[in-house]
This record gives sequence, C-alpha cells and structure tokens, in this order.
Amino acid sequence: MTAVTSREVIHHFSAIAARVAAGEELTVTRYGKPVLKLVQVTPTELTEAQRQAQARKALSFRMTQPYGKSFERADAYND
Repeated sequence: MTAVTSREVIHHFSAIAARVAAGEELTVTRYGKPVLKLVQVTPTELTEAQRQAQARKALSFRMTQPYGKSFERADAYND
C-alpha cells in the first residue's frame, strides 16, 4: 500500500482519485501519521425486493410543516 500526504491529495486530487479508481489502495498521512485509507468503492446491485422497499419508503414520506399541518400549495408562497 502506497502512502501519500494530505497535501498531495489536496493538490493532485484528480490524479489520486484515478489511481484509487484503478484499484490502488492509498494511505493518506498527515504529519507522517496515517489518517485515511483510500480504497475503490465496489458497486452494489439492489435486488428487486430492495428496490421496491426503498420506493415504498420514499413514497411513505409526506410533506408536512411543523406541528403536523399538511402541506398545501398556498404554503409554498409568501404573502
């Protein structure tokens, strides 16, 4: 695993991100001490059941104002 400084990450973020995206694992150091580990994110596929559960959860939220008053179109405009 390769070490890079926090300064290098700040000044060369695109290059560092490309290295990590290519599969390289990097340790970010600050004042010589390791503080972060940069690794590639592995994409996850949702099953159909998980996708439906997320959709149900999203649709279950209602737009409300404080104290439980239902949101009405007129509430979007300042008088």
